Amino acid sequence: MTAIAVRESLAARGSVHRGERPAIGLALPQASIDGLGLGDEVRALFKTDALGTAIVSLPASPRVHALAAEMFSPPVAGNATQLLLSAHAAEIVVHALFGKRGIALDPAADLQRVRLQSVKARMDADLAYPWSIDELARNAGLSRRSFNQKFQMAYGESAIDYLRARRLDAARDLLIHQRLSVTEAAFRVGYAHPANFATAFRRHFGYSPSRCQ
Repeated sequence: MTAIAVRESLAARGSVHRGERPAIGLALPQASIDGLGLGDEVRALFKTDALGTAIVSLPASPRVHALAAEMFSPPVAGNATQLLLSAHAAEIVVHALFGKRGIALDPAADLQRVRLQSVKARMDADLAYPWSIDELARNAGLSRRSFNQKFQMAYGESAIDYLRARRLDAARDLLIHQRLSVTEAAFRVGYAHPANFATAFRRHFGYSPSRCQ
């Protein structure tokens, strides 16, 4: 992996030609770097005030390969794509900054984390889809039991609880901001039976969905 840091914004010129390795360009404002708490590390790349460009070369870990693969071919669409790309970009920056300090990551754990993130992003991108634990586990490359355990450890709740909460939050937004009927909101987020939706909504928020209209 070759990481190039520049002080000033530069227009990208040229393109990747056939036969050359593909490249990903990440542009992060200094304010964003400072917000991540990495400002000192980035500034340390420039040995002197006159140096405008810094180049760091290091072997790409299996984790970076996995991140790059998903950036070139995102498993999600729409707004979820931008969320996924932003998260991967931030992580690649960390690898580039600290890779020479001997950070060693477990390739199996890295790939597993990528798959869990991908599954979570797919749920976020299509809340209406009738997701099942079996399908989610298969997408993550894990057994049903292992998927349940690892998702709970990674996100603090089960995949089904996470999906239910996301659906109900989205439904409330639809009721408030788009003025949909309770039935329309229920169908939009994947509930086939409005009565079941109303029950779940009341348990989650403490009041009926009709109060949002």
